[in-house]
Amino acid sequence: MTEPVERQQIGYDLAGNPMFAAPVQYVQQPVQQQPLQPIKAHPWGLYLGAGCFGLIALSVVVVLIAFIVFGFAILAAVLGLVVVALTICILVLKSMWTESRKG
Repeated sequence: MTEPVERQQIGYDLAGNPMFAAPVQYVQQPVQQQPLQPIKAHPWGLYLGAGCFGLIALSVVVVLIAFIVFGFAILAAVLGLVVVALTICILVLKSMWTESRKG
């Protein structure tokens, strides 16, 4: 003969009937573990040093690119001024040439 299992009441349904939790049966299975692997040592100092070196190298490259871009911007502004100055010079010389040829 089986023993009555005491069930835990967890609430009521919409009709007002009590609801009970399903009985939990614990069956412990043997756990198969893989053998432990040896601990691998990582050179964290080397990783940190390489990261710092990479950051410094990247900063130097960014600064050099900024200098080159600013240099091209200044070169473009100077070239624009030279073109304007040469245009004015040519116009003035042309008007002087025409005046000297008239008189």
